Amino acid sequence: MKKEILQQLMASSEYLSGFRLKGEGFFKKTSDGWEVIEIEGYTRGWNMETDKPALRLYPIYLRRFDILHKWFEPFSFKDLKDQRSNYTIGFDGKMLDTSNYFYFPQDGSRYSERFTFLKENIEKNAKAVFTRYATVEDFYRHKVQPLLDNGISILPNVGADWIFFYLKSSQLVAPHDYPIIRNKIMKQVEMMNRRGEPNVIEIYPKLNEILNALEQ
Repeated sequence: MKKEILQQLMASSEYLSGFRLKGEGFFKKTSDGWEVIEIEGYTRGWNMETDKPALRLYPIYLRRFDILHKWFEPFSFKDLKDQRSNYTIGFDGKMLDTSNYFYFPQDGSRYSERFTFLKENIEKNAKAVFTRYATVEDFYRHKVQPLLDNGISILPNVGADWIFFYLKSSQLVAPHDYPIIRNKIMKQVEMMNRRGEPNVIEIYPKLNEILNALEQ
């Protein structure tokens, strides 16, 4: 059923016609990376509203800026395929204050209603994410610049890739503020390393080498 839903979305949505079906959802190459609407499907879901077994769909909205990723490839502990499929920022419905899951009863009941609801949400959420994060400058303004006022409390406390996306975007967009941003991020990195965050432990021994490559 999921394949048919994706095909119907592509055929019926003017907005999605700018994408192509790929893998688990929709893909659009941009001049600086890509935009992806990935739709995970779970066939053993249960819709409480209808009290029936249902296909559960979970859309997520992913944006990648190549310039924030490619310079880091020689230093990553991930293989190149994983790196090239990695995104800069992503959102699900809950993060956007909208619906997170969409249920399609397996008996086909209420299909038209459910499909319209799914389509409207995907279009609305995708437009919101990809407009808000249209450029690297947007990414910096929304995710990194607030550090100048709010401190490290707003930083992620898991993972490591974000560290280098934040630093690179700061260096590109606002080099005058880069030393301040770097100092705040490094405080978070030190805390995460002491705590034993696995991804930070992997990159910590070559952190100076990475920073030198970034800043040269």
